Amino acid sequence: MRHILTLAFVLLLSVSCSSSRNNTANNTLNPDQVFTITEDDIARETLQVNSLIQGEWTYKGPSVDVSGKNLLAGIGKPIAKSKLKKKLKGAFKKIGLDKVRPQFSFNQDGTCAINLLGKKLNGTYNYNPDQEKIYIKWHGFPVTAHLKRDGKKKLHITFDADKFISLLTLAGRFSDNSAIKALTTLIDNYEDVMVGFELKR
Repeated sequence: MRHILTLAFVLLLSVSCSSSRNNTANNTLNPDQVFTITEDDIARETLQVNSLIQGEWTYKGPSVDVSGKNLLAGIGKPIAKSKLKKKLKGAFKKIGLDKVRPQFSFNQDGTCAINLLGKKLNGTYNYNPDQEKIYIKWHGFPVTAHLKRDGKKKLHITFDADKFISLLTLAGRFSDNSAIKALTTLIDNYEDVMVGFELKR
């Protein structure tokens, strides 16, 4: 009887091991299957990222950011930003941004548009929320900007000073305008400054 039980146990163990090996073989995935990223995967991820800023955004006021390791980026940063924002508000008003408020439109498919100084510029964008950067191309004019979300109803988009002036010039076509020259002089007095717009839904 003992021999019969021992034989039965060995047979059961053998069947169990065989079944386990078969299941393991069936569940094994080769590296290509594990790490393959398809175009559909990228498209889905892009749409999900773009949905964070999708919609219509309207100018609320100037936005300022300061980079670099100088005094303005340290203790003086809040004071410098506050002071410059007040000056920019007056400069923006002279340009006409209060009368014709800039509007930004970001679509989930990666297309975008900006209504600036009465001119509409259509383009495309790539948004990186982790780095808080957005790469935009309007009418062949490429620019990288910083884009910070402030809740669900506010955005801050700021540009390097020279790119910001170029964008205004592109939209307004008034490179000889005294207000633009004054704005350029104002910004040039601040080192490592980034200038742009605070936007709201």
